Amino acid sequence: MESNTEVMQRIKKVINSQSIAVLGTSKNDEPYSCLVAYAVTDDVSHFIFATMRQRLKYRNLSVNPRVSLIIDDRSEKSSDFNETTSITVIGTARDIVGPERDKNAALLLRRHPSLTDFVISPECAVIRVDVDKIYVVSEFESVVTIGK
Repeated sequence: MESNTEVMQRIKKVINSQSIAVLGTSKNDEPYSCLVAYAVTDDVSHFIFATMRQRLKYRNLSVNPRVSLIIDDRSEKSSDFNETTSITVIGTARDIVGPERDKNAALLLRRHPSLTDFVISPECAVIRVDVDKIYVVSEFESVVTIGK
């Protein structure tokens, strides 16, 4: 069995190798998924993404801040079923304002500098997901959980 350190190294490897996650939100029992560019803090306790406030994902998380993010390292080969590692992050999202917004936006823009015009727009929300739990699925069926 892997130690938490080994699992965390695997989590970071997948997270750092990818730039897009699938965000899952819901409102009134209506699930919604979309792609987001993300950044993550060094300790993997917070994920950051940006969205315009008029978007469905923002409206959903304003009503229900519980979200999921899925990130995987598949390569579109038949061996992916056995070789892909998938990370599912469960947490609570919130629109960050003030100096914390600037700090989180800077983290996102270091990873995705092409989003600068998008992120500096007054209509853009910088969202921080506070991580509660991370599921790591590998070898098609092996599941490890980190967190509460």
